[in-house]
Amino acid sequence: MNSFKSIRMGIIAVSLIVFVITTCCLGGIFVYHILQENREQLRSYREELEALVDERMSSETQIVLGMIQEIYQRQMEGTLTEQQAQKDAADIVRSIRYDRGEGYFWIDTEDGVNVVLLGRETEGLSRIDLTDPTGKRIIEEIIANGRQEGGGYTDFMFPKPGEETALPKRAYATLFAPWGWVIGTGVWTDNIDRMVAERETVLAKKLRDNLFGVGFILVLLQGLFVFMALYMGERISRPVLTITEHLRRMGSGDLSMDGEMKEGIRQLIKRKDELGVMGRALQEMHERLCDYQSAILGMARNDALTGLANRRYFQEYVEKERGIKNFILIALDLDHFKEVNDTWGHQTGDAALLILAELLKTSFSDGLNVRTGGDEFLVVLSGKVELAEVEERLERFMKQLVAIYATDPGLEKLTISGGVASSMEQGEPIDILLQRSDAALYQAKLAGRSCYRVYDASMETMFRDSSSEEK
Repeated sequence: MNSFKSIRMGIIAVSLIVFVITTCCLGGIFVYHILQENREQLRSYREELEALVDERMSSETQIVLGMIQEIYQRQMEGTLTEQQAQKDAADIVRSIRYDRGEGYFWIDTEDGVNVVLLGRETEGLSRIDLTDPTGKRIIEEIIANGRQEGGGYTDFMFPKPGEETALPKRAYATLFAPWGWVIGTGVWTDNIDRMVAERETVLAKKLRDNLFGVGFILVLLQGLFVFMALYMGERISRPVLTITEHLRRMGSGDLSMDGEMKEGIRQLIKRKDELGVMGRALQEMHERLCDYQSAILGMARNDALTGLANRRYFQEYVEKERGIKNFILIALDLDHFKEVNDTWGHQTGDAALLILAELLKTSFSDGLNVRTGGDEFLVVLSGKVELAEVEERLERFMKQLVAIYATDPGLEKLTISGGVASSMEQGEPIDILLQRSDAALYQAKLAGRSCYRVYDASMETMFRDSSSEEK
């Protein structure tokens, strides 16, 4: 009898020790993975924002460079002198704005003499000795980076207009060799830090919610296990081995089950006593952990707010489908989104994005719907899809979305613009289609927004013509 009691208490003691250790390991692994995933998401989110800024500056500068090249060609044809050509080019660059008038361009010679800077008194003077608060020689470094093939980026500190405090700024510059001009533009990057901080707050809240749910499950299981160990210790030696092994595997991060383990769990959950309850609870725990694991993996490839695919998943999709050439891409961008965000707050802006995402899933359920960042979205359709049908669906989608927004005073100003590019006939690769859909979207914006355009070869000419008319 004493031996029986010793075995029973031994099983109880060992079972409790194993369970506590295993649950601590599970909780630690779960927390570690979520923290790692959060850090990775924030890093990726920052990189995406920085990449978008770099891409925007580069593309806008290349457009300006194209205008200057066109004027230079007229000089080479003899219709303009070099002095006239440079004056015309400087006047055009001085007047160009983007990003709702906040973005502008400047030009310096390779020697640091300023040619264009918003018509300020520095034009015609040397800026080569200009430094930021850290002592960095700004113009000298911008010129050096601009001389690189394809241009280059420069980070420095500089105050915003009307302010005295220097903030981080990033510039892109490229060289127009025939005249020795370094054309540049820049943006302040403090907004990126703010957006990353906001995303970090959202992820921290989700982490707390997940930890509460997992903690509740683990506490419940611990209570059940103690109860069974106290009253059924003499009958649980074999089931405990099964349970312990399963918990050990989960504690090491292995959620798979071989045939023997599945059979042991199946027999265990058929029991009508407390061991059966524990078996079913263990199975529920395993399923939830599998769900959490799937959710963690999904967070790496899905946008946290809308649930749509993110840029990373889109890149994986492109690599996976690289052999397929029949694609239709729709680039979408909300109009006046920043104004709504600034007026009504980010909660209203988030609501607008969620409405768009849900309608996008319904309207293009057969495609890959991607939130590429901010208020920008992308729809990827592949296979035998007719362009005319896609245009009809896009029109319906845009009308439905605007109608929904119109019912809310906070969202009634929002409209949406789109750009469509297709490879159904020529079979262009998807990265070319991305550029074309962006070009078509740009034309839709120029056309007054709240519309869409389908890419054709005249897009570049249309852009140049519209620029000449504005001049």
